[in-house]
Amino acid sequence: MPSKNLSERLLRGAVRIREPLSQHYVARRLARGIADASRANERRGMSYLVRPVGPIIWFHVFGLQGALNLVGVMQRICEEIPEITCLVTSQDQIMDCVFDLRMPEGILHQYAPFDKPAAVKRFLDYWSPSLCIWADDALMPVMIQEISERGMSSILANIVNIDMANPHISGLPNIVKPLLQNFSQILASNLEAKLQVERFGATAKLMGALCEEALALPHDEKRRSRIAKQLDGRPVWLAVGVCLDEIDQILAAQKKALSQTHRLLLIIVPKRREDVDRICNGCKTLDLHFKKSNDLDEIPPRTEVIVAKGFDGVGLWYQIAAVCFVGGSLGPHGGHNPLEVANFGSAIIHGPHVDNYANIYMRLRDAGAAIEIASVTSLVKAVTELVIPDRAAAMAHAGWMVSSEGAKATDALVEVIWDYFPMGAAP
Repeated sequence: MPSKNLSERLLRGAVRIREPLSQHYVARRLARGIADASRANERRGMSYLVRPVGPIIWFHVFGLQGALNLVGVMQRICEEIPEITCLVTSQDQIMDCVFDLRMPEGILHQYAPFDKPAAVKRFLDYWSPSLCIWADDALMPVMIQEISERGMSSILANIVNIDMANPHISGLPNIVKPLLQNFSQILASNLEAKLQVERFGATAKLMGALCEEALALPHDEKRRSRIAKQLDGRPVWLAVGVCLDEIDQILAAQKKALSQTHRLLLIIVPKRREDVDRICNGCKTLDLHFKKSNDLDEIPPRTEVIVAKGFDGVGLWYQIAAVCFVGGSLGPHGGHNPLEVANFGSAIIHGPHVDNYANIYMRLRDAGAAIEIASVTSLVKAVTELVIPDRAAAMAHAGWMVSSEGAKATDALVEVIWDYFPMGAAP
């Protein structure tokens, strides 16, 4: 077992060898246009953000997906102790507009500094976090050593496989053990990761894998009950987040599906409120009887389409429909998050353009919870098959399992974090 002095010498040697590499990596990405030149100083440990007053929990991830996996944790922290600020640093580029759209309000983001002493110290001096959650398989020797020397608590969380190929430690396996020993706790996502950590002489607990979670959406239960009573068991499908160029295809699918499924009802929720009139005009063109969602005191039996005014109250429609087409996916829009649909127990249909949430859709398809379609014809086929209750129920259950699979790991990590904040007080 190496002595502490030997471990420190190994780490310092790694720093001298690897110090130029992180700068070269970022410089190369800047030259290729895949890094944000306007925020290059963040790599030097500087910040354009004003540090809020109060304790900060710092989450380090590789990229956007790593941050999304922690949304449930950060949301719990913000709700339970609003005085705490959550800061996310990433190695990979995350566009501000995407981060703001998919993160809880108030979460801060900046890029991780170079793994060299000056940048690391500048970063830690400025932010002075109370706790570090390292959720990146790539270890940064300088940063981790500096955190330890400052007496800062740190948790290595959601570890899947220590990245031995990352440029900070590649070819230097002897520094992994002292690096791991600097963490206050190590939480592995699976048994294989736990055993890998233990082979390096450190101790790890099995936490489970953190996954992006669906945020709970409210709905008016009394209104849901009134609408459900009027529908009287009619088969219902929902098209949510429908973009302007998808409206005609969705309405055409409903028109064709009606010839195969008696009393079928479509609820359509446009991505933009201003597209409501366009939907109503489309219904008139196809001779589809429609009602607007703000006029549902009475739903005549001949109603074939309910036109919602926008995303407000979408939780209500998730409760009513057993089948949901997730819009923004028939055209090149990148798709919308399907987890909130799965969380409400609907079978999911989507188009081929889901780049923004590709990993989630893959998990849902692999679990048998989602079907991909590419045309009006295939959409009609999917809808008419899935409104059969048994088929939809099986897919809905599979989707719910996917949407909730990260909940136990989220609960476990939150409990560990609160151990560092006794009685909810800031350290």
